[in-house]
Amino acid sequence: MSVTVWRHYATAVSLGGLTQETNDNPVGDPDTDTALALGALACGTYLLWAGGFALLGARGAAERGLPASLVPLGKAAVGAALVAWLACLVGVGWGGPVAVVVAWLVMLPVVGWSVAVRDRHARCR
Repeated sequence: MSVTVWRHYATAVSLGGLTQETNDNPVGDPDTDTALALGALACGTYLLWAGGFALLGARGAAERGLPASLVPLGKAAVGAALVAWLACLVGVGWGGPVAVVVAWLVMLPVVGWSVAVRDRHARCR
């Protein structure tokens, strides 16, 4: 009998040519990968929009200033990336990568609403 250990965790047990992997195996952790991809998607989409605006609207921005939507959309992108990690916890507890995506999509309107309320409150001051 042999036990494969990785960073003080038993990742596999072998006996007679058969190998059984344990839950401590770090290979193939799809929940975290999905959350990381969703966070990168949110931030990447915002950066693509902001970069496109900077490229195509530089002259107008120099004359009129930056658009008012730049900061709230940035806050929403950061919020969406943070919510992806909360969705990761849902996926780990109840159903894998599909649960991560569904939880993220359910939480996105809350992030948008929160940013809109804070932005409206800041404008009222």
